[in-house]
Amino acid sequence: MRKNLLFICLLALCSCDEVLIEENRRIEVKGTLRSVENEPLTGFNIFAAGSRNGDLSMNTDKILGRGTSNNNGSFEFISLDTYSHGFVLAINPVEIENSENHASAYFYDATGDHSSNYDLGEFRLPRKIDFQLDIRNVSGTSDTLRYVMDFQRPVLRYIYQNGGFVENDEGNNYISIRQHTSESDPVSVNLQLLEASEFEFAYRIGDSPLQEVSISVDSENNSYELEY
Repeated sequence: MRKNLLFICLLALCSCDEVLIEENRRIEVKGTLRSVENEPLTGFNIFAAGSRNGDLSMNTDKILGRGTSNNNGSFEFISLDTYSHGFVLAINPVEIENSENHASAYFYDATGDHSSNYDLGEFRLPRKIDFQLDIRNVSGTSDTLRYVMDFQRPVLRYIYQNGGFVENDEGNNYISIRQHTSESDPVSVNLQLLEASEFEFAYRIGDSPLQEVSISVDSENNSYELEY
């Protein structure tokens, strides 16, 4: 009896996350992908899926539609609709079939009534930038270095409000608070950052005044070295 009850509970739990299709509705999805330099991005995958959190699950059963950008960067496709989940459009998603050189973008409509048409217009998809941070105590000082890094990961998120998508900054920025003592080894950190974002670095050595550095991240400005 107990085994049967556990099986029923497990079955109910699994079915709760099943994407249920709205049989009589379809959604048109279109837009154009361009680089930060305004060049067309070709061959990028765009997925439509049912989602409860704005991400694209690796479970392909949740995928409702798919398109690929053409030579002009344009894409257009028809997606199924769901009445059990929110609706997410994922461009170059990290979860599946993505270009490792570019960021990912998620457009999420959590409302119960999904639009019949999502036109993303001309969207610029930044690259991922490999950023190198190096810290060394070259003076031999016994003072402790305390520092904070604030940067944006190569993921963009948008939420659907009042008939359009607006950028959602929540969860995009990463803040790390650390320290480096006289006994610490040199620090070498590799980060993946969003092209055209800001890398903010604030530090204090012992009781000295706070110092702040801001770097506009691109293919040339992709490192910072602090020797103290």
